[in-house]
Amino acid sequence: MWNWTGYIHEERHYYGKGQLVKIGFLGPQGTYTEEAAKAAMADAVYMPYASIESVFDAVARQEVARGLVPIENVIQGPVTETLDNLFHCADRVKIVDMLVLPIEHAIGVLSPQSRVNRVLSKDQALKQCSAYLQANYPQAQCLDVDSTSAAMETIATQRLTDAAAIGSETALKQYDLHVLDRDIGNIKQNKTRFAVLGPASEPHRPRTGRDATAFALYPHRDRLGLLNDIVSAISQDHKLNLSFIHSRPDTRGAFLFHMEVEGHLDDEPVAACMTHLARQLGDQELEVRVFGTYPRCAFNEPDIKTIGVLGGTGQMGQWFRKFLGEARYDVLISGRRTPLTYQQCIEQSDVVIINVPIRNTVDVIHDVGRYFRPGQLITDNTSIKTQPVEAMLAAVPEGVEVLGMHTIFGPRVEGLRNQNIVFTRTPLSGARAKEFEDIFYKYGATITYTTPQYHDKQMAFHQNLEHFTKIALAQVLHRQFSDPTEMDRYSSPNSRTSLAVMGRILRADPDLYSEIQSYNLQGPAMLKAYLDVVQTLAQALIDGNVDAFTRSMTTSADALGAKYLADMLQRSQIIQRSLV
Repeated sequence: MWNWTGYIHEERHYYGKGQLVKIGFLGPQGTYTEEAAKAAMADAVYMPYASIESVFDAVARQEVARGLVPIENVIQGPVTETLDNLFHCADRVKIVDMLVLPIEHAIGVLSPQSRVNRVLSKDQALKQCSAYLQANYPQAQCLDVDSTSAAMETIATQRLTDAAAIGSETALKQYDLHVLDRDIGNIKQNKTRFAVLGPASEPHRPRTGRDATAFALYPHRDRLGLLNDIVSAISQDHKLNLSFIHSRPDTRGAFLFHMEVEGHLDDEPVAACMTHLARQLGDQELEVRVFGTYPRCAFNEPDIKTIGVLGGTGQMGQWFRKFLGEARYDVLISGRRTPLTYQQCIEQSDVVIINVPIRNTVDVIHDVGRYFRPGQLITDNTSIKTQPVEAMLAAVPEGVEVLGMHTIFGPRVEGLRNQNIVFTRTPLSGARAKEFEDIFYKYGATITYTTPQYHDKQMAFHQNLEHFTKIALAQVLHRQFSDPTEMDRYSSPNSRTSLAVMGRILRADPDLYSEIQSYNLQGPAMLKAYLDVVQTLAQALIDGNVDAFTRSMTTSADALGAKYLADMLQRSQIIQRSLV
């Protein structure tokens, strides 16, 4: 399939009254760029140009309505001639769209009797087939020509019997060359991204919600930490994802940085970032040139487009709606009071998150499992994993992927950076599960993979035991002291930290915390282990055996290790400073 956003189709097939759209491309005829032009529009006038620079010039002079040039290849990387022309022509030409074309190189000769002493093609094609050439024609001389079709034309017109050409199979046949071999690229999913060029005077394309903006930064002088400052401004200050970066040296020891970020130029974060880069990262010698804003076009388009959330009307469901929507996914929400039923939500989604209360999770999974179809992914987002994962594996038809998930944070979290998410992969976790995991990784989450059983053991400590001890602490506090507000005047930094956590827990939903205590199968054993230690240690202190307390503290410190304790001390100091 062509990965084409369809903008030229939206413009109509005619450019002016009764005239077909003129599309300039890197020629001559038979190049991959011509294939890309025909994929972009089947009904147009295609005009070949001898160089990428000539295509830019034709667009700038409005000799053609659009121009197509290669900009990046999966194997070979950026096409530097295109990048250089984008910079020099930024005031006259801009990128209005992108498309990705699968590239399947073939090699052909004049006749089956030809000997291959020379291989002719465009330099990028020769490099993209280097492994094949080394294995099959190690003695052949590789000669760079203007284009893949120019190589074929040379062999055909000059009747060269000692040369082979590399290019598309279609083009080889157009020049009546015999195909020796097909799909000879270094990788089997070779693709090239092509830029669609238009006049810089045109208005920006409207937002699509899945856009990208290309630009270049040219600091005319180098300085220590400059690139770090640039990337920090983009990623940290304005929270933009950098999807392309390539440097080009100048003749004075400085570098020009070509970049692409996700987002439309009219989006506030992108616009603010461009202003920041232009005004705040240096002096007048930092030059910013924007090349265009257009629908995002990646080499590998995501298979996941629509994500459904069952039980999505609650706070965490709304968090998923906001987060996934901002990540440019279509999000469907289904709950008890929504017009969209669970079945409808599942039927319209690529991924379905089961986000109902813990006590209902297993029953819901068994009720809706039959609505899934092969190729979909089902995942749950609950604080326990053993029973939900077992239910998902049992309830869905063959061909449905299954993944356990636990977002270990609440709905008030603004961003994912450094937030913990645990995934419990299953024998039915495949490519779609990996793609789903990567959504959260992309936005900075700390990802952990484990088994359902070990996850539940960890949660028995971090949730069951943590909640238990703080609720018990609250019981002691209100039984022993009539006025909790006076506690702060007597508290140490450690005590203030503990009381803050206690207050946070008491403000939470008691039904949720009760469900965690009830449904985690590892919880009782963890509570029993705690009670055994508490009872033994408390009795020793009551009996006046202070040495037992000292030994317990020392033994635990040795077992946990100096580095771990130092890290926890540093973390506690950060928390305590935030409470001041």
